[in-house]
Amino acid sequence: MMLRWIALACAAALAGCGAVPSSGPSAQVITETNRENAAPAAYVVVDVDEKVVNVTGQYKTKGFSSFYKVDFGSVQVRLAVGDQIAISIYEAGADGLFSSETSKATQIVATIDGDGEVFVPYVGTIQAAGRSSKSLRAAIEEALQDKAIQPQVQVQVANSVVNTVTILGEVGTGGKIPVPVSDFRVLDVIAAAGGSSIPTYQTRVILRRGNKVASADLEDLFDNPKENVAVQPGDTILLAAAPRSYTVYGATTTKAEIPFEARRINIAEGLAKAGGLNDLQADARGVFLFRFEPDTIAKQLSERAIVAHEGSLVPVVYRFNLKDPKSFFLMQTFELRDEDLLYVSTHPSVEFNKFLRIIEPAVSQVITALTLSERFSN
Repeated sequence: MMLRWIALACAAALAGCGAVPSSGPSAQVITETNRENAAPAAYVVVDVDEKVVNVTGQYKTKGFSSFYKVDFGSVQVRLAVGDQIAISIYEAGADGLFSSETSKATQIVATIDGDGEVFVPYVGTIQAAGRSSKSLRAAIEEALQDKAIQPQVQVQVANSVVNTVTILGEVGTGGKIPVPVSDFRVLDVIAAAGGSSIPTYQTRVILRRGNKVASADLEDLFDNPKENVAVQPGDTILLAAAPRSYTVYGATTTKAEIPFEARRINIAEGLAKAGGLNDLQADARGVFLFRFEPDTIAKQLSERAIVAHEGSLVPVVYRFNLKDPKSFFLMQTFELRDEDLLYVSTHPSVEFNKFLRIIEPAVSQVITALTLSERFSN
């Protein structure tokens, strides 16, 4: 009879509380979508192994090369009206037009006038606007062949209003940077502006060319030369602070949003920064990473991945079983990304203990009532 009363009390307690208090879903609830014949779920659950680590390692953020198909030398820098150029003329002898006993060269600084011309002694006015520095150099050399002693000419842009790139944001010195050569690259512009004024792993480079805008991480431009595209006159480059972070929930020592303190952080380091698993609560078999993956990766991970359309993102839940020592090696090669969510589920025994604490008052009342009833009946 007493057992019946206790059972009824337990049922009443469960009906009253609705559910056992918890910081999140249990491992069983999260992984139940993996059951055979289970209905399609809004997310895919994947147990992490070597194959999964290799597939997720294929992820690459879109860089400049996805937007600007520019190869070395394909951007031709042309001289323009208002450009100030330095023309250096060298001769083989000391008694030439442009040489002396102390120097065999003369430098002429000229500004391209409104007609697009510059004046060069013993050559006269010569068309400069619309030409490359190389073309102007060759034209001046040819004009001096019968006047100077084996002349050689060098043309450099000293200052340009048109052939510039604007750089601003988190840089040492923002402003307009001249584009001196055809293969002047994004990193060249950043270096000329004094470099990034914030940590490189937090720096996002945004490039605007006409109506097109693209962005890339600064360190990606260094690691992958293909992303370090050539700039064009008129480009605008913005260096913006882009701090990254991940969030930790569940049975861990610390529950918080944690900023990246380096470019790359793996799962093992991410959990360590949160103080690790809570020994009294955590289910070591239920360490999960929640993330949106590109459809190309999600389809390699699971046949159950539901892809709305090409290029869409798919919710994926990665599961690590820390009861298996191999998982500790896998965590060291599995990198976290910005806005990832790490969740450690609570062990079932902890949930059961919570349940016992919930029903304890009801059970105590039943036992007290039964005791009093027995006394009165006797």
